[in-house]
Amino acid sequence: MLRRAFTIVFLYILAMFAAPMIQSYDFENGWNAQYAQNWLQTHVYPNYDRSMIQQVNSTQTQDVEITMDEAADSEDEEVIDSEYVGDFVVNDAPGLFHLTLVDEGRVAGAYTNSDDVSINDINIENLDREKVREVYGEPQDFIIKGWKRLRVDSEHFEVFDLQENYVYFFYDTHKNDKVNGMLLLDKEQVTNIDTLYNNPEAADSSRLNHLMVNASRIEYGLKPLAHDENASAAARGHSRDMAQNNYFDHNSPDGETLKDRIEETDVTYRMAGENIAMGHTSPIFSHHSLMNSPDHRVNLLHESFTHLGTGTAFGDDDTPYYTENFIKK
Repeated sequence: MLRRAFTIVFLYILAMFAAPMIQSYDFENGWNAQYAQNWLQTHVYPNYDRSMIQQVNSTQTQDVEITMDEAADSEDEEVIDSEYVGDFVVNDAPGLFHLTLVDEGRVAGAYTNSDDVSINDINIENLDREKVREVYGEPQDFIIKGWKRLRVDSEHFEVFDLQENYVYFFYDTHKNDKVNGMLLLDKEQVTNIDTLYNNPEAADSSRLNHLMVNASRIEYGLKPLAHDENASAAARGHSRDMAQNNYFDHNSPDGETLKDRIEETDVTYRMAGENIAMGHTSPIFSHHSLMNSPDHRVNLLHESFTHLGTGTAFGDDDTPYYTENFIKK
């Protein structure tokens, strides 16, 4: 009897260690000394109490203040699907762009690129990478998503653990790492999804892509771009072709170019440009990546463009493909 009780206790303790080991295993790099050290720090060593960490607040009263876990009213607002458990409620007022993530009627997260919007009293005004790290310490190397960990190794953004929430700060690497976007999420919005991709509807993804472009253009002193349905048809077609035929290029395998695609869909234009991206979990992340790419940034912030068409498609493994067609009429 005693032996049986000892065996049960032993198996229970083993399971307590095995679960986090399986959850945190780095499938890319495998077992090594650095991994073992990181694992011990994460799952065995005691953590410092970060409950008193200071958050970044602007000295000004913000025009829009979003508070996590408050009741959310989405009546008469545009609502689009998100990659998370909740849906995004859109506010695209010029200079006040923000997305409120609503799950079962409560605020579960938010995104903004505006200095005049705060989320849980956090505001991006006058923030850069150095200032963020002064306040929040070192960024996370990975986040927990389902039963696996997702490595964070992008120069375009960093993630910080705020106990119940993750906060992402996006940087403009062309402007001395100035913060140009922030995403705050209830951790459960991430941990409750056990796949790499949790794609929203393609139409909603394309809509968010357009919203992100215009929000950035306004923040950078440019006019927003009007929707062009013919350009969107061309963008959807190219994303679908890349997804179905497993390639990533401005020119299709049969030699079709941007010029061919927009003329086939009867786009009226004097000048055109195209951005493509793949593999990002949502247009929020693809947009900030494109903003930091010199060639793509030119299209995003070109003052001569007047219209935009966006299109999203998903490959067999759910990999997203994003296409943006910029038009001057």
